[in-house]
Amino acid sequence: MKLIKNADAQSVGRGFHGEVRLDTSVCYDFVVSLRALFNPRTFTRSRRWASEQLDRLGEDVVVQGRFLFQGLDTALGYGAVRLIRQLPAGAGPEDLVAAMRRMPAAELALLMLDSGDADASRLERFQAAMGKKAKAVVDGAVDGLASGWATRCRRVLREPAAVQEEFVTVLEAYLTQVFAAHVGDVTKLVADADTAARSLLDVLPAAAGIERLTGGYTLGEDLDLAAVTLAPSVFIHPYVVARIDEDTREALVVYGVDSDFFDGYDPVPMRHDLVAALKAMSDPNRLALLRMLAERPMYAAELAAQLRLGQPTVHHHVHQLRAAGLLRQERDRTGMKYSLRADATAEILRSLEGWIFGPLDRRS
Repeated sequence: MKLIKNADAQSVGRGFHGEVRLDTSVCYDFVVSLRALFNPRTFTRSRRWASEQLDRLGEDVVVQGRFLFQGLDTALGYGAVRLIRQLPAGAGPEDLVAAMRRMPAAELALLMLDSGDADASRLERFQAAMGKKAKAVVDGAVDGLASGWATRCRRVLREPAAVQEEFVTVLEAYLTQVFAAHVGDVTKLVADADTAARSLLDVLPAAAGIERLTGGYTLGEDLDLAAVTLAPSVFIHPYVVARIDEDTREALVVYGVDSDFFDGYDPVPMRHDLVAALKAMSDPNRLALLRMLAERPMYAAELAAQLRLGQPTVHHHVHQLRAAGLLRQERDRTGMKYSLRADATAEILRSLEGWIFGPLDRRS
């Protein structure tokens, strides 16, 4: 992990303005690429890549991989990213796998179960139920969780050692059969992202730099964070995933960097940012959201009330709009607050006009 800058003296009066670090370990893409592999409907940019790679893995590994990595915020396997910062400098995916094998199964299980939204009380219940077989104890630990996520949590709580073994097996097979061939390319792309991030963070305040790099993700001042670690990833583009540790007052933000990595798998010469934006806006509720957020920032509950939609539906809509770069989302103690990225939205519209009609000097 490398220190980029301390931006305390450059407060912008909004959002996080503490210490920003950059961690360019290829291990982040090792873990994130498994999310892309098992969620092709969400990670559309890498869909053709995923289709080819799944054929390289055995049927048992694919079944175990789906259990661990299907889903977004509730992907059990994503908990492995929290181990990466504990690895020595220069560590690779094989070192991460070895560290996971050495960990006590119960500790790894807690990392898997902490999706980022679990509060201290929930984590205490998870810990108390770890390794227990009694149905009442396990059910009490997952009470109130969504049914699909609760089912996965129950298995991890009852069989932490067995799940750990499956996890390690999946990672070893994936590293050998798929990811090892990508390490060189991904390392170079992440190094390029490191250079770009350094340049940006040298001239922008912390909050503005984070927002620019992540395509609209910010952290509220009321979180009282002391440091944020930014981890660029080829495979997570155009998404962002954050984990906040209130005890240490630190946050980890894994953000996507655009690249030509997948062009060889998807040879159609298309502007993928335009495709993502047009898909995101091809729903009347999302167009309504854009209009509402152009007037003022709003929390998800406010949006749900005005649109008369359930919060999960609103969450899906804003997720698509933010991934297209059209929204800013700020995490604070009240929740997630959304606002329109007017400059980015205007640029998308100009780009669409340019794509259809060509440069101004070529139009008749």
